[in-house]
Amino acid sequence: MAQIKAYWRSVRPWSFTVSVIPPILGMVIALLDYPEVPVKWLHFMLTLIGCVLFHGGTNAFSDYFDFKKRVDREGTYGGSRVLVDKLMAPRELWWWSVVLFVLAGAIGIWLVLQSPDPSLMIALIIVGFVLGAFYTMAPLRLKYLALGDVGVFLAFGSLMVLGSYLVQTARFSWSPVLYALPVALLVDAILHSNNLRDIPFDAAVNIKTVPILIGEKRAQQMYYTLVVGAYVLIPVLILTAKLPWISLITFLSLPVALKLMRMVRDKNKMPLEKFAIIDGATAQLHMMFGVLLIVALLLHYFLFR
Repeated sequence: MAQIKAYWRSVRPWSFTVSVIPPILGMVIALLDYPEVPVKWLHFMLTLIGCVLFHGGTNAFSDYFDFKKRVDREGTYGGSRVLVDKLMAPRELWWWSVVLFVLAGAIGIWLVLQSPDPSLMIALIIVGFVLGAFYTMAPLRLKYLALGDVGVFLAFGSLMVLGSYLVQTARFSWSPVLYALPVALLVDAILHSNNLRDIPFDAAVNIKTVPILIGEKRAQQMYYTLVVGAYVLIPVLILTAKLPWISLITFLSLPVALKLMRMVRDKNKMPLEKFAIIDGATAQLHMMFGVLLIVALLLHYFLFR
């Protein structure tokens, strides 16, 4: 039982909002664009499972390389800490990551084989795998070169939403790409808050993150920009991209966003142990915002179509 808990912990399940919201959002947007076409529920469930498996594999892979590079070590707060706390052996975590990627890949291959026009889906799967597997692995090591923000913004933003949309429709549309942008900003805010917290720990092992490159003050301002940008994009998309006006209900999560921005502002006025939860708290904001956006689109579908 203890080993099962270690495997579960290694995938960082608290962060799965990042890989659950996008496939649901993509399916709902497809429902809006093609209301006469039945939802492919089996395809949707496999898409959702595949996205979560890919995310879990990426998290476990990242922990393996972060431990090897001593990014994760005693006294730090990043990752699942299964290696730091000696709950798993490094090689064990490596193979667990491979298993998760293989399972996600198998689902991806099945979905490709079911598609009448799979070319774009194949491209998305390849790009997604590169962004996930090479997030910390050579030769790219995106995280260590301050490119992690770009990777998570793309992989867990528009690409994942578009992929889910393609599974349902087999057609490209700008709607899933654009409607995913507010959610993608909040995904990046999760990573950015993690890197903001870890500035001294990451600098000690000579890796580069955006907060290290721009400094703490500008990193705090970037966090505000990412969070506020998600809310600003909602009326912009309503006016320019036909996002349903009822999507304004996403602003119900604004008090939580303001609380987190105040927390980031007061970072140096509180113990680091208290600020350590900022990435998990930002993930909760992402979940609230994403659920509200999905609810808004479903309400539009059922009430105004």
